[in-house]
Amino acid sequence: MYKNPIKCIWILLYCIIAALLAGCIQADEKEENNTQDPDIVLNQYFDALSKQDYNTMVKLYGGDYESLIGNNPSVAKDDYAKLLENYCTINGGNIVKIDTIIEKTKISDAKYIYKLSFKYLDDTSFENGKQIEYTVKKIDDSFKVMGLPPYIP
Repeated sequence: MYKNPIKCIWILLYCIIAALLAGCIQADEKEENNTQDPDIVLNQYFDALSKQDYNTMVKLYGGDYESLIGNNPSVAKDDYAKLLENYCTINGGNIVKIDTIIEKTKISDAKYIYKLSFKYLDDTSFENGKQIEYTVKKIDDSFKVMGLPPYIP
């Protein structure tokens, strides 16, 4: 039926590799598109928090680390994931997830303010439904969450 089975194998291999490479390109585009949507970035940030995925939080956080550095002198100043982890496990930050997005206000195409309520991982209400505002702002073509997780001293 086929005169050269080796040629058929190479063509099949080429098609498989091309499909895999196309999948990689689409995944990169999808990740970039996610950082272009402030709602998605906000949800990803708090999802990473609830999973204690501090490396992902670093990618989605746009605020400064000065207070975290000051409260954690034994942690390297550029170890942002460890600074966030200490904030959430030692310094009074809380590991929560979004309960409700109560309000979303568009300030500009590059800045949104959200009013949120949270719940703990066991689904109990955080601070009796206390509402906290978070700003999501475009920095270098990607949206970032500007606030740290909710703090209770």
